[in-house]
Amino acid sequence: MTNDIYPDQEVWNYIQAELNKRDISLNEIATHAWEHQRQFNNELTIDEAKMAVRKVLSKREVRNAIMVALAIDNLANAHQLPEPLQTIIAEDNPCFGVDEMLAINGIAQLYGSIAVSNFGYLDVHKSNAAKKLDTAQKNGGQIATMLDDCISAIQACAEGYLAHNLSASDME
Repeated sequence: MTNDIYPDQEVWNYIQAELNKRDISLNEIATHAWEHQRQFNNELTIDEAKMAVRKVLSKREVRNAIMVALAIDNLANAHQLPEPLQTIIAEDNPCFGVDEMLAINGIAQLYGSIAVSNFGYLDVHKSNAAKKLDTAQKNGGQIATMLDDCISAIQACAEGYLAHNLSASDME
């Protein structure tokens, strides 16, 4: 790889493969974004929500944050992190906060205040794939301390994208 070419396709392939391993569906994320935003616009379609999720994931910054989250979770699953970090991540210690910071600063803030505030809500009231990952981890399954917050951030960003685009089109 040269310094002036970024491996976008390889990045996307890695993320897609890792999400597939965890049974994470982009359609599931889009469905929950659609359900949350329909209260503000009942004409919103699921296809628009799917497009919003794809738009969020098209940003290199978002994909980079997801790769970092996946790498940390994968290392934790392989017990390759140093202590005490291994235990902190494996137990999803609520005082850690770096998982939320990555999701907020690496993903949600790219889509404005709606995405950031929606992420805060989704972090507390997990839905869809994020809840599935969090519940599995709490029940002794695969560690997803970093990824579950990134999934919530993707949903929050899709909601923010839809809200901002709906607001802009309403003003025309």
